[in-house]
Amino acid sequence: MVLTGDRSLISGSITFNNIIKMVFDWRFITAMALAVGSRFTFVYINNRLLSVPTLAKNSTTITTFITATSYIFIIAANTMFLKEKLSPSQILGAGLILGGVVFMLR
Repeated sequence: MVLTGDRSLISGSITFNNIIKMVFDWRFITAMALAVGSRFTFVYINNRLLSVPTLAKNSTTITTFITATSYIFIIAANTMFLKEKLSPSQILGAGLILGGVVFMLR
């Protein structure tokens, strides 16, 4: 599912037992912890930037820039560690993200 590409938890009929099994699966718990952690990281970075007078005006933009660059690192990590193959649309998406990051730096 989330970390290993196993779809067995989300395939088939949606029953109460399947939902309970998915919610208590270690992969689901890990993914949700990472999602909550990333949200707290965004808020923390934004809060720290707000405390710097010269950066306060643009704190959300800077935080979004930092977050956007993380997508490239996630794609690279999936390719290296999980041996995930990138499709042409994924490569195009990564290029668009990089283009947006470069555009934001100007």
